[in-house]
Amino acid sequence: MLMLNAPNLIDELELTMRHGSGAQRAEILQRVTQLFLQNANSYGAEHVALFDDVMLRLIERIEQHALIRLSAELAPIGNAPTNVVHRLARSDDIEVSRPILRQSPVLTDEFLVEIARSKGQEHLAAIAERARVAEKVTDVLVERGNAAVTMKVTGNAGARFSRKAFQQVADRAYADAGLAEIFIGRSDVPADVFEHLLSKATEVVRQRLMKNADPAMRARIHQTLSNIAQQVTKAAPRRNGGADGRSAATLNHQDLPRMKSQLGEFARVGDRAQTIETLSALSKLPIETIKSLLRAEAEDGVLILCKAIGLGWTDAKHVLVLMTGASAESGVDSKRVFDKYYNLSEETALRVIRFVKSCKAVSKSDLQRML
Repeated sequence: MLMLNAPNLIDELELTMRHGSGAQRAEILQRVTQLFLQNANSYGAEHVALFDDVMLRLIERIEQHALIRLSAELAPIGNAPTNVVHRLARSDDIEVSRPILRQSPVLTDEFLVEIARSKGQEHLAAIAERARVAEKVTDVLVERGNAAVTMKVTGNAGARFSRKAFQQVADRAYADAGLAEIFIGRSDVPADVFEHLLSKATEVVRQRLMKNADPAMRARIHQTLSNIAQQVTKAAPRRNGGADGRSAATLNHQDLPRMKSQLGEFARVGDRAQTIETLSALSKLPIETIKSLLRAEAEDGVLILCKAIGLGWTDAKHVLVLMTGASAESGVDSKRVFDKYYNLSEETALRVIRFVKSCKAVSKSDLQRML
């Protein structure tokens, strides 16, 4: 009878809405919705369009709780009334729009892009949780989304990423261990982007990735870091005879995290010359002064330099192994050395560096007095 007498029904609905209470209007909407849901799979386009018209008239003047319920009921329906679904999805009230944005198969990628470009972070987060997110939608989520949105869409196996989006997430993840862990867990990350992330990652991020990764991923991370170290060593400029050319001149034009990362790799592969030059670039001390500081007391000198430039313990350990000739197993990994480095304050290390800058040479007794 709804289909045969639609014009009369619409008139009656409008009359009821003008004179009825909020509860009565909500009840009418619920009855119409249930009628649709009971036979949704059997309705053709013309019938769905009629429900669309009736529901649109009802939701113009309806309470929030009724809209939230309607959104939840229509969200999973494949042939839900399009205009009603769009109206609900565009609602600024996230409680109304969330079920539709998360689940509705009625929403096209183009519509989702529109919402992602115009709405707030909660709407973006709801879209990021969809079972399928197309590249064009992911692009906008990554471009506009905050940390929570980026985390959600990166962890969504059904989200497809363009190369640009992968690169943007990698650039955010190098200092965010949680995001980095989720990012490398994706099976579709391009190898060069995976390498890019590890090359820029802070020491804290690298340590967490190695700690929490399964054996296969741990092996991949280790191999990638080895490849990065080899590339750095091959690419670094070398001295030519008595020339004064240094890789530090090139490194000075890079960002500090990248310089510190390269320092750790130089030390790990045993490149003493490049390690000293990079220590010089980061501490702004002449190379001869660096050598003097290391000769005065190898262990203390290295720890002071590394702490002054803000180096993480793992990279500092590599530098210490290289400069002292010790092995990690014979002492550098010991609790004594770790505690010594941990307890050495950056303020004290910088004070020593300032002292070293003011004189041409420094002795072991000078270091002990300063510490």
